[in-house]
Amino acid sequence: MVFGHGDDAYRYGGKIKYNFSSNIPAHADLSGLKAHLASRLDVISSYPEPEARHLEELIAQEEGVTPQQVLVTAGATEAIYLIAQLYSGYVSVIPQPTFNEYADAAAAHNHIITYHNDDIDHLPENRVLWICNPNNPTGYVMQKELINYIIRHQQQYIFVVDQSYEDYTDKPLLKTNEMQDCHNLILIHSMTKRYCIPGLRLGYITASPIIIDRLRLLRQPWTVNALAIEAGEYLVGNHVDVLPDREGYLEEAKNLHEQLSQMNGIMMMGSDTNFMLGYLEQGTARELKQWLINHYGILIRDASNFHGLADPCFRVSAQTPEQNVMLVEAIREFMDK
Repeated sequence: MVFGHGDDAYRYGGKIKYNFSSNIPAHADLSGLKAHLASRLDVISSYPEPEARHLEELIAQEEGVTPQQVLVTAGATEAIYLIAQLYSGYVSVIPQPTFNEYADAAAAHNHIITYHNDDIDHLPENRVLWICNPNNPTGYVMQKELINYIIRHQQQYIFVVDQSYEDYTDKPLLKTNEMQDCHNLILIHSMTKRYCIPGLRLGYITASPIIIDRLRLLRQPWTVNALAIEAGEYLVGNHVDVLPDREGYLEEAKNLHEQLSQMNGIMMMGSDTNFMLGYLEQGTARELKQWLINHYGILIRDASNFHGLADPCFRVSAQTPEQNVMLVEAIREFMDK
């Protein structure tokens, strides 16, 4: 799935001026982090910690758990593959549409994959249920009370809840310190998303100490580089918020959704986040994507390669108010041509 993700501006030779393809807002204030890293570039001349234990301690304090319940990873992607490796040979239940990496990781580790939880009683009992919440690409958030109930009443199964986009919604989500008695739950968190630093690849897992210990045995040393660790310690240790007006940003996302929903020829799915999934009544997302690149330098996500979605499906994320207006007008022009 390496070439199936969004944010593929690198493919277009500098043509991209405005990026609506990534779910990460491009206008985050990273000035403090950049200045800190510039002053700490000497860390690249030495090996980092084989495991980012100091960063794990800082995260544990923030989450209200023990460091034994935290494992820092090279982004949420390493977390997904480690979990799939730990449960090699299990049945993976993956509701659709959702992030394709769950299925890719499960396939790489010999899982039996099913894309729904209906009528699977004939399958083995060893099951991992993958839940992306908030969900990518739809932006839908599953109710906290419902997901909590399911996990607690099906303790024979492993639940992996990927909360990578937890900072891009105002809906209540699971909290690690509230779920410590659920030994069948693994939570994935993305510092990449929280701090808008996709180039640094930084995330973490929270789970029971037993699960964390088993995951540690599987991972290679030094998967998280020195600059990423330095960034994480600075951001968490100083309680940095790179998106201070989160409420205003989510309001802008709602405005963008409303404007696109009112456009003839487009259907928009409801979203609880900064990103949203749309459907063209005529034409394909690939055509729309290429037209926007050629005429405006605007990049959107062709969502047709998500399992269960079709050629007309596209995804966009809100950016600044001015850029959102530009996107709406550009798409309107495409629809009217």
